[in-house]
Amino acid sequence: MLAKKHRLAKNKDIQNVLKRGQIYFSPFFNIKILENNYYNSRFCIVVSTNISKKAVIRNSVKRRLRAVINKNITNISQNYDLVILTKPAVTIAAFKDLEKTFEFLLKKAKI
Repeated sequence: MLAKKHRLAKNKDIQNVLKRGQIYFSPFFNIKILENNYYNSRFCIVVSTNISKKAVIRNSVKRRLRAVINKNITNISQNYDLVILTKPAVTIAAFKDLEKTFEFLLKKAKI
């Protein structure tokens, strides 16, 4: 579970990132990044029913992505909002692949 200070929960904040954020693509998920005025980076993971109709699978994807974020949270610069938009390939991806992809996208975004 992400700490409360690292959660991007308000709908208006999420919509702001989706409208104005810079997007980075990968085979498993896309990341939209926008700079914020807070001292912490905040995260939101979006797993739609297009990924799977089963809530168990969608929740396991969210848990795996939260674990990736927690593992790399010290490497992420402060004051950014990140929205992770998942793709269907994320359900069959290995944890190490998710982690490598996340790190690659952060390097690409220069965070």
